[in-house]
Amino acid sequence: MCPSESEPSDAPARERGNAPLKGLLFLNTREAERAAELTEALAALGATVLEQPMLAFEPPASWEPFDSRLRRLEPGDWVAFASATAVRFTLSRLSERGHPPAALARASLAVVGDGTAAALAAGGLTAALVPELFQGEGLLAAMVAKLPAGARVWLPRAEGGREVLGEGLERAGFQVEATPVYRTVTPPGGAGPLPRLIAEGGLDWIVFTSPSTVHHLIELIPPEVAKKLRSAGLRGAGPRVACIGGITAEAARGHGLAVAVVPSRQNLPGLIAAIAEFVAAEGAAG
Repeated sequence: MCPSESEPSDAPARERGNAPLKGLLFLNTREAERAAELTEALAALGATVLEQPMLAFEPPASWEPFDSRLRRLEPGDWVAFASATAVRFTLSRLSERGHPPAALARASLAVVGDGTAAALAAGGLTAALVPELFQGEGLLAAMVAKLPAGARVWLPRAEGGREVLGEGLERAGFQVEATPVYRTVTPPGGAGPLPRLIAEGGLDWIVFTSPSTVHHLIELIPPEVAKKLRSAGLRGAGPRVACIGGITAEAARGHGLAVAVVPSRQNLPGLIAAIAEFVAAEGAAG
C-alpha cells in the first residue's frame, strides 16, 4: 500500500507516543533511597527528572515499645502496615535483634497496598490481606470485614502518623496497639534549585508521593515562591501537580496547590499512567 499524503504528519505523533513525556521537566520529591524507581519510570517515557528529596526517615526515639510488643506476638494476632517504610524499618529492627523475618509469620499480616506487600515479600513474608483501596481507609474497611471480633492488632507505624486506622479499629472493637518504627524528618539537602525553577517557570511537573513531601516542600521554599506556585497552579500555569493518592492530594490542596493528577490505582504504576494520560489529553486538546 502506498503511503498517503497524511502519513508524514503522523510520524511526530508516533514519536511522541513512544516518549509521551519528552521535553517535560519533572521534580521527583520522593526520599533518596526510593527515588530511582519513580525517576526511571518517568525517564522511560521521555521525561527529564530532577530528584530533590523532600523527606527522609530516621529510627524512632526508642525501640522499647516495638521490642516489647514483638515479645508478646502470638498466633491469632494481626500485624498491619500502612506503608512500605514501616515494613522496611520493622524488618531492619528484627535483623538487628537477631530475629528472622519469619518472627512475624506467627501472626497474620495486613498491608495498605501492593508496594507494602512487595516490601514484605522482599523479606520472604506474604500479606494475608491487601485492600482494594490503597490507603488507610481502605485497609480499615478490609480489616473490619475480615478480622474476627476482638482480634488483637499491632500497628508498627510512623511516629506521629495518621490515626485513621488505629482509631477506626478500636471503634470496631479490636484490641489495638501502635508502636513507632520510624519518624519522618525534613531532608538535610534543603530545597536545592527548586525555588529558582519555580520563580523562572522552568519546571513542568511536581510529583508528590506522600503528605510529608508536600509539607516539607512548602516549608523549604521561601514564602514568596510558595505564593507564586499556588497562584500559577490556580491559573493553569506553572508546574502541574501529581499526587500518588487522595491523602497526598488532600495535603497539597490544604496548602493551596492545584492538583492535576490523582490516579485511581494509588501506586507508582498507576501514577505514571495517569500522568501520561493527562499529558496526552492536554496535547490532543491543544
